[in-house]
Amino acid sequence: MNIALLFPGQGSQSVGMGRELYRAYPRVRETFDECSDLCGMDLAKLCFKGPRTELNATEYTQPALFTLSLAVHRVLTEYAVTPHWVAGHSLGEITAMAAVGCMDLAAGFSLVRERGRLMAEVLAGKGSTMAAIEGVSPEVIENWLAELDDSAWIANYNAPTQTILSGTRAALNRLTEPVRVANGKLMFLPVSGAFHSPLLASAADAFARLVEDMPLQNPVCPVIGNVTAMPLTTEADIRAELRAQMCATVRWSESMDWLCATDVELFIEVGHGKMLKGLLLRNVRDAHCFITETPRDIDTLLRHLEEA
Repeated sequence: MNIALLFPGQGSQSVGMGRELYRAYPRVRETFDECSDLCGMDLAKLCFKGPRTELNATEYTQPALFTLSLAVHRVLTEYAVTPHWVAGHSLGEITAMAAVGCMDLAAGFSLVRERGRLMAEVLAGKGSTMAAIEGVSPEVIENWLAELDDSAWIANYNAPTQTILSGTRAALNRLTEPVRVANGKLMFLPVSGAFHSPLLASAADAFARLVEDMPLQNPVCPVIGNVTAMPLTTEADIRAELRAQMCATVRWSESMDWLCATDVELFIEVGHGKMLKGLLLRNVRDAHCFITETPRDIDTLLRHLEEA
């Protein structure tokens, strides 16, 4: 069966995530222990009990999500769930790369932790944020942004009916009326700054230098890149993607279209939440996608694979 694994990014976290999986699977507990040892922090406590403000802080969110998704991937691997393709949304792209052997757990965790730290540090006090626009085409939004004097940008092309913007709060507030007139909806997101925007340029430069010195390997299966929406198959591809990813727009909708065009039969969202499943179904209504939030979800997936 042609399988694609999808790894979620920031925004999918919530207090309590992973608790049932931690109780059910030794591999999940081992992964949490390994990553907690790497950072000197009790990641299980953070994920299961919060507090929410701490879990939602970029420098903590990113290591927590990486840990949980990679733990679930290890469980799936034990059950011989083998992907033909992987993709990850923003932060999740690095988890996807670690899952297919581009880097080991320790290196991936270190990279994610430094990414979160750099982003939080650079965006602190800049008055930037992100907003989702629903029900308006990306082309219309692009025309609006051309009038905002380079103070807002498209961060994610998530689906034909959902586009995520980054920018100053003042600039994004100016879109409230055009969105209303177009019968759309604008919702500010609970994030600490304008991700995937030029405001992160200095953090991206520092991150690129880190990536340049990092040992990387070819992925065991292709990673569909956020920046290119095309397969990354070599160590050089992975390195170039990592260097560009922090400031670049996430072309998620194109990535899902590309995967569906390759006749992927089954998508699996690896880790917490159903956000990527929801976005996939907005792009391709008849796509088959399983989630892995709980042991029950994983049992359902495994039964489906046995019967396929």
